[in-house]
Amino acid sequence: MGYSVTTSFRPAFPAGTLVNGKWNHNAYRVERLLGEGANGKVYLVSRGKRYYALKVGFDAVDHQSEVNALKALSQSSTSFQQTLIDVDDFSWEGTDYPFCVTKYIKGKSLTEYMKQYGSDWIHLIGLNLLRKLSELHASGFVFGDLKAENMIISGYGEVALIDFGGVAAKGRAVKQFTEVYDRGFWNAGTRMADDAYDLFSFAVLMLSVTDRERRFHSVNSLLPQNRNVEWLLDMLKGNALLAPSAPVLRKALTGRYTSSKQALADWRARGSAYRPVRKKPVKGGWIKLCFAASLLMFGAAIYFVLQ
Repeated sequence: MGYSVTTSFRPAFPAGTLVNGKWNHNAYRVERLLGEGANGKVYLVSRGKRYYALKVGFDAVDHQSEVNALKALSQSSTSFQQTLIDVDDFSWEGTDYPFCVTKYIKGKSLTEYMKQYGSDWIHLIGLNLLRKLSELHASGFVFGDLKAENMIISGYGEVALIDFGGVAAKGRAVKQFTEVYDRGFWNAGTRMADDAYDLFSFAVLMLSVTDRERRFHSVNSLLPQNRNVEWLLDMLKGNALLAPSAPVLRKALTGRYTSSKQALADWRARGSAYRPVRKKPVKGGWIKLCFAASLLMFGAAIYFVLQ
């Protein structure tokens, strides 16, 4: 899984801990820690034969804000439908903690996926990510903390967003973000939640995961006055892998998109310039093929014997 461990706070719940909901009375068994965000810990839990992701909130206000966004998205007709499974509190060592339960998404982190299947998947992954962002924006929200660690990639480049702690309603301030993906960090705009905020993060994300020269490793050493869009545009200029989509990324970095729907359309239009993506190898595929061939030969032999 691609859940990211970034912060640490107590309590920690060991494997086997039973989380008993105070109000809905649902019980979940902790299997293992998936990761931590700025406002909670995420655990893989089981209930019967099913697995879920359970997030324990640390700050009640931040947790409720995330739950409100998840509720709204879960009731929408988008791919986020029914993401939220349960919301409740439970008691641990005399203290009540809020938690929410969401779908558990199996897959790989963005960097793991590209390492295994190749960097030529970046266009399809980018396309699917823009689809997700477009749905989120059409529902009135901005993701806010867009980064590789908050995504899971599965199947044929399918994208799932897994941490909604940074989600903000449009027009509100983005309170949870990661500096390198934040346009405020690059002196490229405000931290007001709008489509362009996520699109800027999207462009930086595309640059960072295809950074073969590892220039992003020096970002934190840049002086504040040297953090600017020109630095990012210079990176884009030297990125051969992203060359077909460079016009889209350039517009995203310079804030010339007001709609993620338009960015999605432009990204899709540039797709023909990419090499065809190789389909993932299917484990055991050659065995199945040989088995099918042997059945055909066996059937043919019987046919000729009976003639």
